[in-house]
Amino acid sequence: MRSLLLLALLMGTGCASTLSSMQTAKPLARGQFQVSGAMGVFVPASQIVTLVDEGIQQGKAIKKSIDNDQRYELSEQDAQRLLGVGMALAVAPPGTANELMVRAGLLESNRLDAGLRLSSTSVRLDTKLRLAHGGDPDDSLLPDYRRHSYDLAIGVGVARHIFNSYVLDALEIVKIDEFSRWDVEVPVYLSMDLGDIFKVYAAPKYIFSHTSLDAKLVDYSLAGKDVSGFDLTLPASVSSHFYGASMGLALGYKYVHVYAEITAGYSYCRPVIFGQQRDLGGVTLYPSIGIAIKNPLPLGTGGFRPDSPVSPESPVSIP
Repeated sequence: MRSLLLLALLMGTGCASTLSSMQTAKPLARGQFQVSGAMGVFVPASQIVTLVDEGIQQGKAIKKSIDNDQRYELSEQDAQRLLGVGMALAVAPPGTANELMVRAGLLESNRLDAGLRLSSTSVRLDTKLRLAHGGDPDDSLLPDYRRHSYDLAIGVGVARHIFNSYVLDALEIVKIDEFSRWDVEVPVYLSMDLGDIFKVYAAPKYIFSHTSLDAKLVDYSLAGKDVSGFDLTLPASVSSHFYGASMGLALGYKYVHVYAEITAGYSYCRPVIFGQQRDLGGVTLYPSIGIAIKNPLPLGTGGFRPDSPVSPESPVSIP
């Protein structure tokens, strides 16, 4: 019963990271804001493939036992392997995630912006600094639809995950309220903007995640061995590393763009759970789509832009 309860807890508190970028390397101008909404699908590809393969192999073994009129027995090695895959899918289950992000430009030089992202699994604050720029200058007299921009930027983000223990709350057996997970993300952005109509970008990234389990749950798992006879211990903390990249494109005009993106990478996470080291990582995919809207004029410009028909820099003739 206790082992089932612990597994139920893992499933009730498991959540996958929101891995999307949904931005190019070009920061917003000072006084300019952008609001975007997106939906992604978390796919733990390695674990799903392993589970399907194990299912096929065990199905063949069961059929062979039936054909030979023998009793089917699951070996300890197979049982541990299936348990590991089940844990991996419980901690990071496949599923959809929604997000809402607000970004703001911070410098007149168009070199720095910051954003706040709320998703169904976490709250994230990030900033992005442009390192290099090519193409037309930001104060070019060309209209937006004719400007080209080639940019390189580096960012850093910190996310706090939101845990919910629906299973144990419903059973009212033990109150678990000290889970915490923090992510630190370091992406590098490369992008090409063609006339602010078509954008293509890539963002290699590294994400470090640290999860602290509730001390009550750890003590609860230690006591479970005396009752069940099995090692049900859980670690006090779990760390993981994600190495991957986001690649995407955006299509729109002026202030509204539709984004399509896919993030792919490898997650490394091998904690000792139930007395054995478990591989909870693997190849991960995260396709996502979204829409972004930004205000047409940076606040504080007085309603003028360099590409407008009349601007403070443009000569005015009076007939």
